[in-house]
Amino acid sequence: MKKALLCLITGLLSSPVFAEAQFVPTKLIANDNSIHPSEAIEGSRREHWAFADYMVDPNGKATHVLVEASAPRPVHRAKSILKMHTYQPARLGENAIASARQLPLRFNKLFRQYTNNNVSTVYSKYFDEAKRLVVSNQMAKAKPALDSLVEDHTKNLTEQAYTAWLLSAYYYNVGDWHHYEYHLREAVQLHHLLTPDMALMSMQSLMNLEVYQKQYGNALNTLLQMRYIKNKQLSKQTVTEFKTQLLAQIDENPVITVTAKLTELRTWRHTLNRNIFSLSAENGNLNTVALYCQNGYQHFNKLPVLNYQVPEAYGRCYLAVQGETDSQITYREKGDARFGLYL
Repeated sequence: MKKALLCLITGLLSSPVFAEAQFVPTKLIANDNSIHPSEAIEGSRREHWAFADYMVDPNGKATHVLVEASAPRPVHRAKSILKMHTYQPARLGENAIASARQLPLRFNKLFRQYTNNNVSTVYSKYFDEAKRLVVSNQMAKAKPALDSLVEDHTKNLTEQAYTAWLLSAYYYNVGDWHHYEYHLREAVQLHHLLTPDMALMSMQSLMNLEVYQKQYGNALNTLLQMRYIKNKQLSKQTVTEFKTQLLAQIDENPVITVTAKLTELRTWRHTLNRNIFSLSAENGNLNTVALYCQNGYQHFNKLPVLNYQVPEAYGRCYLAVQGETDSQITYREKGDARFGLYL
């Protein structure tokens, strides 16, 4: 480990905030919502999902809620559900604090389960044909087959997970990296509905993409998600070796630049690797730019954000951004390393 990183770790261990005050995360203690989120929210067979970023304030209520979802309506439904939640607030030592939390929501329909891995026979037929075309590199024929699969046959969440996985493979093969990432992230979002091998493949692909994009904190988070894939083991040695490699990458990149294209209803997230960052938008409009932390929250009303220094006491932080489709952003970070920083 290089001297700069050693100094950072030594500094964290000696800091009175981190050494003396133990962090206890939030905990859900009550859900007053009378309608279970798995109940239908529209009349078709199509199911939906949502994923919420939010803060739990010292009174145990969800605030600063930001929702990404598969359609507009689940956004409002997710916010309504969170209003009915009561939490035990996070604590730092003896003090209740506002702390970031995330919640996935699945809006399933009350239909019978299919015995064919919970996908319909018709869907399976069209999926297999589209997959055959992608695997055999017949991309001209694969595109209309995929369009038909999406528009006519992809309904429940399991089918959406399989379709997202197949679409990511297609866009990888044609070199469309924006749509590749878009569908790959959806496949990972719904990974528990994929076969273990497909879930592992999706997470490994996303992790490799995040390393390539220099989103090292994101890559570590993706690796740790692999612990929850059924019948897949993730050893402590693997985690340790990967963290060591990421630390070396961060040490070799004193300034990290990440560019991204946004899609409406989806959230771009970046776990901070360093403590000073800037953000600008080259075109389009951003709706939300907010920093979610273990011990703090910061909403940015004006762009560009220039050389914002994240307080060390905030602990682990990630930036969340939403905006119009095709809005392009440039994110830069520098300063002291924050990789793996937890309260």
